[in-house]
Amino acid sequence: MTVCAATGGDHTLPAPLREVRVLRWTFRRDDESVVCELGLKCDDLACELRVQWPCRPSDSTRELFGDAISAFDRHAAIERTLVDDGWLLEAFESERVAR
Repeated sequence: MTVCAATGGDHTLPAPLREVRVLRWTFRRDDESVVCELGLKCDDLACELRVQWPCRPSDSTRELFGDAISAFDRHAAIERTLVDDGWLLEAFESERVAR
């Protein structure tokens, strides 16, 4: 998940550190893995769902949602597709990320 840092000129005080929660699911099938991450965007106005696909890691997808329910619904749809295709949930992590 992308972490944003506030930067300013010489006369600007840095923004206070704030932590946001990032949720991460790792799915495995044979020797491949898919990682889904869900967290707030830097501006706190949208939820970001990122999926890192095994066949093209550079082609990871990123979707933005105006509310958490829509983001979780989309994640659930992706999870259903993966499980139907033989993927298993290997790990779930909940992490606080400072920004």
